[in-house]
Amino acid sequence: MKKRMLLSLAMAVGLFGAGTAFAAQETVPISSLQPAVQLEKPQLYGVGGKLIFSDSPETFATPGGLYRGVADGEFRVFWHHQNASDTTFEIGAAITNTSSQTVRLYTKGRGVGTNYYVDVAGQDALVQFLNTQNTKVLVAELAPGQSYYITAPTPKDITNSGIVQFVASDKSGKPAQVTVTTLAYESKPKNPEKIAILPSDDHGRGTFPHFDRIGVIQYDTAQGNAYISVDAAAYGPWQDDMPGEYENGWSAVDNAPVINNGNYGVMYHFAVHVTNSHSDPRQVGVYLNPAGGYGHFALLWNKQLFQSDYLNYEQAWHITDFKVNPHGGLYSSQMSLTGGSAGPQVIYFTNQRR
Repeated sequence: MKKRMLLSLAMAVGLFGAGTAFAAQETVPISSLQPAVQLEKPQLYGVGGKLIFSDSPETFATPGGLYRGVADGEFRVFWHHQNASDTTFEIGAAITNTSSQTVRLYTKGRGVGTNYYVDVAGQDALVQFLNTQNTKVLVAELAPGQSYYITAPTPKDITNSGIVQFVASDKSGKPAQVTVTTLAYESKPKNPEKIAILPSDDHGRGTFPHFDRIGVIQYDTAQGNAYISVDAAAYGPWQDDMPGEYENGWSAVDNAPVINNGNYGVMYHFAVHVTNSHSDPRQVGVYLNPAGGYGHFALLWNKQLFQSDYLNYEQAWHITDFKVNPHGGLYSSQMSLTGGSAGPQVIYFTNQRR
């Protein structure tokens, strides 16, 4: 049992690599999947480096800093901001070497999306990230005081959504510390780590301990139609989070605790253990329903990349089908709530005789 659990967690963190492909969308009414039983919530574990999360002010009309935090080694930056001014701004992130030694800066996945539709911008960014996350690229060697920028021009009423994973190291390969500033500007600032930060709004910004979650989902075909909610609300009347799903963050610019409700920028790595209590082979269907509203979504299932068209809470996106023999099987999934989309992402499993 212990060996199987370790194998499951290895699949969850993606140790076996990933390929990519796309599939066309098929949707069904969510009512056609109900009634369904709720699966047992798995224990999730935070892994990976820090998450720098920037979603406040989500909408703004003047240039300036949006969030600033310190990170070292491997870390991820997520931002989601809309330009409400008449001026086209460059929006994104600046990574500044505030140490006394040269810093080598790498990316391990990068995506920046700009679109009038907030959820399309988020989906574009996530798809780019999923397609590049297995490639480590040296993007800069920063002398003390130098900065690396990753931005995109963002006109009026356009949303800029980004998710980028960095590795900062010294020449010996040891983790190095950098300062991260998410920002909007007309003219590139020489010292982004010193520009004033804009006031926050009712969205969130902060630094969190880990950028990934891992866990094992258990599904038995004898359960029939079943579901589990991912990135459900962390608090309030719709709270339905899994154990270990949320972490407490800290906003260094607001000097206040923060919760990333929806876990935007957090990647969930699931091993899905399917038990087949039937004596015959089964075909299992996988669906996604945006129970909290609407959005455009993307995920990896067993190394294959799927992305949806527009979905609302009355629809379920038929992602894929797979065959399960009488001995069951172990599968992998990787998913994150796209910027601009509403959680939770409710995953449904169905099955029928093959």
